[in-house]
This record gives sequence, structure tokens and C-alpha cells, in this order.
Amino acid sequence: MKHAGQQEIANVVVDAGDQTSPDAKQYAHDRIAPLARFAPEPTNYAHVRIANPGPRTVEVHANLDVNGTHVVAQAEAKTVTEAVDAVRDHLHRQLLKMHN
Repeated sequence: MKHAGQQEIANVVVDAGDQTSPDAKQYAHDRIAPLARFAPEPTNYAHVRIANPGPRTVEVHANLDVNGTHVVAQAEAKTVTEAVDAVRDHLHRQLLKMHN
């Protein structure tokens, strides 16, 4: 599998409301940044948005710029970690499909 040679996405921005802990923001960063190693071309940036639309719901939306191609995923879950992991898995599958 050909990849761009990046180990991590250098520019990962995590936007979240006041209800989101710094640890949750760091978790999102740490789970999304390594996805660069699966991208077939350089990944210029990642933007991750964490929102709490309900009292027991966390929504995560992520957008990667893979050399001008946007790769997008979103998920809802009960916790930040579950939502971030679901988004990460979805992005990972999309990046692998880009190799074909």
C-alpha cells in the first residue's frame, strides 16, 4: 500500500464547547493525527468538531484535507471517546479505499 510517508497530521485543530474537557480534546487530537500514515497523499490538515447536542449525546465531526480531497466522517455516541473512535475508524476505512 502506497502512502505519503507522513507519520502524523501536523495541523490538527480540535474545536469543542466549554463542556468538553481538555483531556477529551487531546484524545481527539491523538486519535486523528496518526491517520496520515494511511493517506495515499499528503494530509494538509484535520479539523475535528466536538459538540454536545443533548444531555447524553456527543457528536464528533472530522474533516481531513488529503492533498485537496476532503475526507469527512461524523458520529454520535454516549461519550467523547466512543464518538471519536467511531469517526477515526470511518476515516481510516475511507483512506484505505483511496488507495484503489
